Parts: sequence; C-alpha cells; structure tokens
Amino acid sequence: MNHQWSLDALYTSYQDKKYQKDLSIYQNLYQDLNLYVHEMNESIESIERGLSLLEKEYDYGYRLKMYSTLIQAMDSQNHEALLQLQNISQLQAQRASFIAMIEKHLGTINIPKTKLTLEYQYYLQSLHHKEQYSLNPNEENILSQLYPTSLKAFNDMYYHLTSNAHHECLGEDMTLTQIKNLCHDTSKKVRKEAFLKEMECYKDIAEPLAFSINNIKKQQLTIAKMRGYRNPLDKMLKESGMSQKTLDAMISSVEKYLPIFQEYLYTKAQKLDHSNGMPWYDIYATIGECHYEFSIEQCEEKILEAFRQVDDSLYSLAHRAFNEKWIDYPSRFGKQSGAFCENLAFIKESRLMTNYNKTLSDVVTVAHELGHAYHGYMIENHRPLNREYSMPLAENASMFNENIMYHSFFKEADAYNQMIILDIQLSALCQVVCDIYARYTFEKSVFENVEKGFLFAGDLNQLMIKALKKAFGKGMDEKWLHPYRWITKIHYYIPDIAYYNFPYTFGALFSRGLYALYEKDHHFFKNYQKLLNASTTHSVEDTAKVAGIDLTKEDFWIESLESIHQQMKDFLNLVNNYENI
Repeated sequence: MNHQWSLDALYTSYQDKKYQKDLSIYQNLYQDLNLYVHEMNESIESIERGLSLLEKEYDYGYRLKMYSTLIQAMDSQNHEALLQLQNISQLQAQRASFIAMIEKHLGTINIPKTKLTLEYQYYLQSLHHKEQYSLNPNEENILSQLYPTSLKAFNDMYYHLTSNAHHECLGEDMTLTQIKNLCHDTSKKVRKEAFLKEMECYKDIAEPLAFSINNIKKQQLTIAKMRGYRNPLDKMLKESGMSQKTLDAMISSVEKYLPIFQEYLYTKAQKLDHSNGMPWYDIYATIGECHYEFSIEQCEEKILEAFRQVDDSLYSLAHRAFNEKWIDYPSRFGKQSGAFCENLAFIKESRLMTNYNKTLSDVVTVAHELGHAYHGYMIENHRPLNREYSMPLAENASMFNENIMYHSFFKEADAYNQMIILDIQLSALCQVVCDIYARYTFEKSVFENVEKGFLFAGDLNQLMIKALKKAFGKGMDEKWLHPYRWITKIHYYIPDIAYYNFPYTFGALFSRGLYALYEKDHHFFKNYQKLLNASTTHSVEDTAKVAGIDLTKEDFWIESLESIHQQMKDFLNLVNNYENI
C-alpha cells in the first residue's frame, strides 16, 4: 500500500465535470453579488438573500481553493495546482469588495429574528463588532487586489523553498523534512548530525525567507493599524472571540511555571550526560532506549484501540479516515513538511497530512490530526458561515486526543516503558509550553523591531536566540540552541493570521483540564461534544463555560500546569528507580 490520500471525493481532476461545474457556479456568482449590493436593503428577504450569497461564496470558494491547496501540499512543483490557486485567489479578490459591502451592511443594520438569522446570531454579532475595524469599500478592494502578489506570494515562496530544500545527510541526499524527522532517531550521533545538516539547509534559504517574514509581518502590522486595532495581537484576539484577560491569565501562569520546566529539562539533561543543559539535538531524546516502532498499520490499530475505549463516535470517525484514505502518511520530495488536517464539511470528510516516521510521537501526531477531523465532524452540520472555529479553540480536540493516546500507552506499559512514555509526553509538553512561549515572545519582538528597519536573517536569529533563552533558561545548552526556529514553523508565514503560537499552549492546557474532567466522569464526554459543537458559535470564554470553566482566572491554568509538574516528579522517580535497579 502507498498510504497516500485520495482526493477523488472532492474532484478526480481539474477536467472533472464536477470541478468545472463548481468553477462555473463560482465565476457566475460575481454577477449575483454585483446585482445584490446595488439592491440590498433592510427587508427580511434582502437580509436572508445576503446571507445566502455569503454562504455560497464561502462554500464554493473554499472547496475549489482547498482542492488545489491539498494537491500543492503533496507536490510543490505541481504547476497546474499553482495556476488554479492563483486563478481562485484572483476570483476571490475580484469580489472581495462586494463581500465587504454585504458584511458592512449586515453589521450596521437591525437584524430581525428569523430561523436563519437566529442560526447566525453569533456570526452577525461578529460582523457588528468587525464593522468597527472595517475600511471603506475602495480600500478593502485595493487590499484584496494586492493580496495575491504580496502576502500570499511571500507565503507561496516559503512553501516552495522549504518543500524543495535538501542536503546530504548520513551519506545520502535527503529533503529537509526527512532530515528533521531524524530528531527522533535512537542514536545521539544521528540526531546531532541531522541537527547540523538541518542548520545547513536553513542557511541556504534564510535570506529570501527573511524578506518573506519581514514583508508579511510589516504588512500585517500596517493593516491592523489601518483598521484601528492596537496591533496584530489585538486584532487576532478580537477576531478569535477571546479576551485579553484570558490570554494574560494563561501567559502569567506559564511564566510562573517556566522555572519548573527549566529545572526539569536541566535535570533530564544531566541524566543524558549533558552538563550545561539540553542541546537542541537531544530535545526529543529519551532516557533509556525507546524500542517503540510502529508501522502505519500498527499505528492505526493502536489509535482505534484507544479511541474505542473512549467513545464510539470517535472510534467510528477514525475507522472511516483509515478505510477511506483520508490520510497521506509518507514523506517524499516536494511534499510539505509537518502535519495538518483540513475539514471538508461540504463532503462531510476531512483530509490529514503527516510525514510519518514510525515513532510513538508519529502515532500521537496522527491521533492529534484526527482530533481536528473529529472537531470538524462535530460542526459539519452547521451552516457554512458557522464552520470556522477560532484559533485558540482550534487545538483543543487534537490535544484531547493526545491525552487519550498517552494514557492508553501508559496504562499498557511496564515500568520501563512507562518511563519512556512519560518522557515522550513531557518532551511534547515542554514544546507546547516553553517553545511556544519562545515563539510567542519572538513574534512580539519581530513586530516591535520591523517598524524600525529591515531584519536580516542574522537579526532574526538573534531575536530567536533571545526568546529561547528567556523560555528555556538553564534547561537548554546555550551553545546548542536553534536560531532558525523562525523558518521551522509555517505559522509565521500564514498571510492572514498573526500569533498562531499561543493557541497550542491554550489547547494543551485547556484539553488537560477537560481530560481530567472526563477521567473523573466518563459521561463528561457528552459535554465535551457539546463544547466542540459550540466552539464556532460562541466566544472562547462562553465555549469553556459549557464545561463549567472560567478561563479568565489563573486557577484553571495553574491546575493544568501543576498536573504537568506532578508528571515530571513521577517521571524522575521512575528514572531514579530504574537507575537503582
């Protein structure tokens, strides 16, 4: 088996009659939008007609764009996919002013209560708040026309350069993704060489990507201020339906626990015979040899076994994903690095991409992406404009699945392997707490400095090193930090979104709290489903209230962080016991 996904449920090719029909519908939608904006009024019929057109624009634009996006993720050299993406982007740009006018209209008038408008109550409220930060139609049109050749172009350049980067490693030519995957190798020698070769890959593409990140961040900053936001972070929070108070409570709680994480990493580094903290190439290293290795078939079996113990709906969704080829597993030249999931509600499916490398972490990654698919399943029957969950809530279901998998592995393991499993889980948690804090701090510093002048690759490296030192402290060896983390993560290059970093910490800590409630009472899973269902039609804080959680107080975050602290103690006790045998 080649273990590659099938996109046939979307379209079989660009010549597929279904693709051509949908493209024609989308192209003709321009005239309908043009006509509507000249006739729209405050009548119920007009309001519902406007919502219907917005639904159609979102639905068809998304399905057409996503087909090419998924193809390009697998093959960055696919010229036809690139051309089709550019075509769809141009079509979207042409009608952006119409969309802005309709949204502005719906955001400024009194909306009567009908079945449709009640379903869109949160969406319409969001439009009302968004209206405070809108530009005039001509300005919106200019921004949309520039988008394909500015923000999107720099994003495309990132994908192209990182997807095609390669270097000699271990005596053979490897892609950047293949080299990065070696960070989980059982051999310290291999991990160290892979780290050094990874750095060489980045050197070759660092300067052009410095231009990319400078221009993306400068434009995000300019647009945010043009719209009246204080800064891109303020824009992200308001668009996400999350309060600054919640972010402050989480960040301040994390900062209180950073010394505990740093001490843990320093102690673990000593156990691995490092006297000055952990070198980056050993950040995923386990104490003791990890014997876990899973074929793709074994990975799927483990996930199904774990999910079956939690809920039939979770098990059934994973079973569908495996049987219907929703997942693209193997690494190959031209394939995008990392992993992601795209929810395709219009066909009631999802597509998941990984770069599978047989490790326990890879199994957890597949389960993580299936969490996104499950989240999509919980909202797939929402109306089209109610299917977008905010970034802070985007990682909740995926992290919940991680908890399921680690718990399942731990429960079945002997003492030695329990030590290994805790080690792997804690390594991941150090990433979503310490590394994410560094990435958040780095992005803040980029926005602060990019106004003053251009940041060359060396400048960006220095800002990243400073952020890593603040986050990891004595836990990491300063001689072996990773200055190119600003290239490693695609999140910095997403055109429309800034600060796609702290949502991972949010998801990790929020999901731990939810999983703790589930462990106390398995009936809680029904509330969990309700929470996921509410995530696209409620604010972040109101979504959490479904589970009885107040996110604006430090108490909840501290409780989750303390549970990690306890796991650190348990792990070190296991290590000490093992060493004394």
